[in-house]
Amino acid sequence: MLINVKTLALINLAVQLFLILLLNYAAFFAKKKDLNKHCNIIRIGIGIQIVAIVTVMWESLLGYLGNAQDKSFNMELLIHHSLGILLILLWIYINLVVAGIIRSRGDLRNMMKSAYIIWTFTFILGLHIYIKIYL
Repeated sequence: MLINVKTLALINLAVQLFLILLLNYAAFFAKKKDLNKHCNIIRIGIGIQIVAIVTVMWESLLGYLGNAQDKSFNMELLIHHSLGILLILLWIYINLVVAGIIRSRGDLRNMMKSAYIIWTFTFILGLHIYIKIYL
């Protein structure tokens, strides 16, 4: 059974909404200083996000950039995907610091706050892209 593109995009939107809720749940534990739960929740969320990128978003990006869309839309797509990749790289860096594999070059708390802001902004931008395409 094949899933049409619009249904797949709606499923991905639901996954992204779940991830934003999960992100805020993890932030709740960070504020309560329960960093073990916080880190585990974020790791689950990033794992789900990577699967979503590989299975849905990457192919969509290539498909839309290959079509003749207006330049501002293509730029919005590229910014959205670039921020998503930046978030994954920032998460990898934070995890390497937390694991003691590398030393931090700055305040880890500020990096985590930056990751939260990037994730939230990227979600909002993705929501805008979804609305622009499907509604």
